Amino acid sequence: MNQHHIPALDDSKDVINSRNSSRFSVSSKALLLAAISSAFVGTVPSVSAQGGFQGLEEIIVTARRKDENLQEVPIAVTAMGEDFLRKQSITQIEDLGTKVPSLRITGAGASLNEPLISLRGQRPAEPAFNQDQAVPIYFNDIVIAPTQGSNLGMYDLQAVQVLKGPQGTLFGRNSTGGALLLTPKQPGTELGGYLDVKAGNYDLITLEGAVDIPVSDSFQMRIAGRVANREGYQENVADNALKGDTYGDEDSQGVRFTGFYDGDIVTNSTVVAFDQNDVSAMVLVPGPFNTSVGLGFAAGLGFLPDYAAGVARQLERDDPWKVETDVASKDSVENTFFSNTTEISLDNGLTIKNIFGYREVEFETATDVDGTSFFGWGTFTSGAPGVTTDTRPSTIDSEFISNELQLLGVAMDGNLDWILGFYWSETDATQDYLVQQAPGSYDTGISNGINTSTGIFGEGTYSFSDQLSLTVGLRQSNDEREITVSKWTDLERTACRVTGPDGAALDDCARTVDEKFDEPTWRVALSYLPSDFAMVYGSASTGYRAGGFNTRGTDDLTLQPFNQETVTTYELGSKLEWNLGGTSIRTNLALYWQDYEDIHHTRSFFVDDILVTRTENAAAADISGFEADITVAPTDSLVLNLAYSFVDAEYQEKSDLIGGVEVDTSGNEFPYIPEQSLTASVNYSLPVSEDVGTVDLSLSYYWQDEMASHPLIDQFSIMPGRVTPTWTEQDIASATEYSELDAYSVWNARVDWRNVLGSNIDFAAFVNNATDEEYILGGLNVLDSGGYASASFGAPRTFGASVRFGF
Repeated sequence: MNQHHIPALDDSKDVINSRNSSRFSVSSKALLLAAISSAFVGTVPSVSAQGGFQGLEEIIVTARRKDENLQEVPIAVTAMGEDFLRKQSITQIEDLGTKVPSLRITGAGASLNEPLISLRGQRPAEPAFNQDQAVPIYFNDIVIAPTQGSNLGMYDLQAVQVLKGPQGTLFGRNSTGGALLLTPKQPGTELGGYLDVKAGNYDLITLEGAVDIPVSDSFQMRIAGRVANREGYQENVADNALKGDTYGDEDSQGVRFTGFYDGDIVTNSTVVAFDQNDVSAMVLVPGPFNTSVGLGFAAGLGFLPDYAAGVARQLERDDPWKVETDVASKDSVENTFFSNTTEISLDNGLTIKNIFGYREVEFETATDVDGTSFFGWGTFTSGAPGVTTDTRPSTIDSEFISNELQLLGVAMDGNLDWILGFYWSETDATQDYLVQQAPGSYDTGISNGINTSTGIFGEGTYSFSDQLSLTVGLRQSNDEREITVSKWTDLERTACRVTGPDGAALDDCARTVDEKFDEPTWRVALSYLPSDFAMVYGSASTGYRAGGFNTRGTDDLTLQPFNQETVTTYELGSKLEWNLGGTSIRTNLALYWQDYEDIHHTRSFFVDDILVTRTENAAAADISGFEADITVAPTDSLVLNLAYSFVDAEYQEKSDLIGGVEVDTSGNEFPYIPEQSLTASVNYSLPVSEDVGTVDLSLSYYWQDEMASHPLIDQFSIMPGRVTPTWTEQDIASATEYSELDAYSVWNARVDWRNVLGSNIDFAAFVNNATDEEYILGGLNVLDSGGYASASFGAPRTFGASVRFGF
């Protein structure tokens, strides 16, 4: 029997094993250095005589593509298991952003189905279908590309792992910031399952369940599914045909089949899933417009009185959940997924592993960009103002296929643990869009992108002794990017904007460009374990993300490729377990510095009176940071967790074109990256008899400090306008105030009563965002070019209860 384990962590008390697999305070530095020093000199308090830490169990992760104890892996990893996900009420991908400091997950504009993931200061430029993300999501070891629809599948999960820093070798597919690994629950060996019914405010109804079917001793199946419905958080208060409609709702369905075969030599795991989400997209909430440029300039001169009046009403309401819109918004995605993992055990401890993946995505989105009932900016509506029922959504159709072949083994009397592999993938996607820029002005087009990636990699860990080991890994990545663009300025698609290399119009209005990118990436890590409960490590690793093309390019200038970006990260860390006076403590600390080159950076500007965004390379930056993840268990019944992150991300070599003049913007901070964030949680098991069941009380808190929403906020005072040498004083003041986002905090609470009165029934009640905090997650800030800005908000207070039947 060749049995392998998927990463597992229930919480600090439970472990699940299943099959298949720049500026720091002095105190922050001192804390880490003291911890590292104490481990080296052997002053870590020893474990109790019983030989274990109460409340703290082993956590198994697969950050190096094999089962390992988290405390012995020289990589910063946050692992969350099935029980933790449940106790923290994590049901959406964006929920993870409040559980892991330095991790932020936001939507792209108004879309709920295009998550933007940032980690340790690295944030993707945009969710373009032909660009890879800085922190890719892997579902059952298959990378999810493109990003559209990657939010689905957050049900019946075995574990979630957040790998921090560039994963340049084993998860090296264009992964510069880290990787997010989602592992579905594997089949059990006994017949059984569960049914979970949840209800809450905003008319929330969720039905989730799974059943294990053991066909034989060697083959088992698991079928899981989820249906969720909820009314939207936003209500349209505009005086039009859409008055009373809600936006930001949920209407999702998913079903997943997993089959597992365990033979004497061969093991095979197959996952087939279909997930669908069909909702009304959130309306971006407009902020004050800039009267010196773009749409704000027109509004300021009275050319767009309806828009200006709509913004004024929204600012007066000061309520993100009461909005005005003239678009019947839509946000729909269908995701079909297939993966197959086969392992063959050979002689001499060798294993061949093949991982095949397939994904097909159909995505549609239609939303109101201006955030008012003004008939102008955003998704096209076919009628006159007020006729809003017939929209033309933008669509993306994508097909992804991948295969990875691995050879794993041990050598040198078991001292060398190694892996070699080859990776290949291809994404073929088409985007069809129509955007209304203003009444009578349109930007419409079709873009087809083909991304091909290959990689050859190897990594080995050599143990000099039980205490000292060295890991060395290398990967050679090769990427080819091809895009065919067709662009028009009219609804009939007759006025072509695309030109050939000679600048002449093209008869078929289609132009194809392609480019190749390649980069070697590597990782070196040295780890030392002075005792069974202490590990310190130092590592250096590199990451690479392929360049590409802008989907709205039309000519030689705008179809120039942007280059690949690279990052080198140096990290010191310690993972210690303590026992102080009967209290068990786990402290995982990391100090890192990143040298970030040719950063992918999105800019907005006008081309032929059409506002476009474009990805460019933004020179270089330094990112330094500190992370602390601390677990304290005073008793078996009480567990406290605290995690803190400090991120200092600023450009070191950067310039921007402002008013036709290159301006040095070095020293500017990254937008939407808070410097500090922390999360804390308390879990307490009530002292009740076994006849009553098990009652757990959970309380969690998330806080992050202020952050900027515009990369040029420091240059607002020198910005030129359309008719004046600079912005007006009022424009500077309002733009600066709006672009400095406030700090915020979120409180969540939950009670779990399991095995109610000795039965197979579990009951839970929860409240999220208990104080009903209003906070901005992301948005669209083009105050320097378009003259307007808008924001997307985190969810308001939600509460509910669930009943779970086990069988």
